[in-house]
Amino acid sequence: MSVPPRLIALTDRSAATASVTLLRFERLAQAARPGTVMLQLRDRELSARERLGFGRELRAVARDARQLFQVNDRLDLAVVLEADAVHLGEGSVTAAEARRLVGEGLLLTRAWHGPGVPADPHVDGWLVSPIFARRKGQAPLGLRVLGELHARSHAAAGSGERPYFYALGGVSAENAAACLTAGAAGVAVLGAVLGAEDPAPLVAALGIAR
Repeated sequence: MSVPPRLIALTDRSAATASVTLLRFERLAQAARPGTVMLQLRDRELSARERLGFGRELRAVARDARQLFQVNDRLDLAVVLEADAVHLGEGSVTAAEARRLVGEGLLLTRAWHGPGVPADPHVDGWLVSPIFARRKGQAPLGLRVLGELHARSHAAAGSGERPYFYALGGVSAENAAACLTAGAAGVAVLGAVLGAEDPAPLVAALGIAR
């Protein structure tokens, strides 16, 4: 992943309907420079058929704006939808197994909630959470963890390509830039896009406006 997307936007049917999600994601995708945003099909509570149909619509939004499209956890849907990337949760298959199924060409991200330093040569990027907001009773990790992960990863990789880290959990237009300053390659958000009619503040904070 030579140039990672700066922003990963996750769908969440509990936060917005399908129509609202598509509208907000379309505005975001069109407001940002091509290749800087990745739209992730999440909605794990939906049936495979529902996710497939919604995924086709979401992929069309991404393609029209020349952005990236990612599928959360369902490797079969990622293949059928010809996704650009796959995201693996903590309880999913190993990254090596995922690579065997989807190939080396797809970007692969994985969830990380601490402790320790994640290390897996098959993973391109790690979604680090929670940064600002609590998650399932877990206290926020804070910005410091982003700098620590960035520094340790850089030292371990040497001259080779190192994985990228994304801040997730309570990220907004107000604190997104601080995540980048702390060492994150980008941010991953739900409410910051689904709950905002205008994506301009977030896009501007990340420096990816067209």
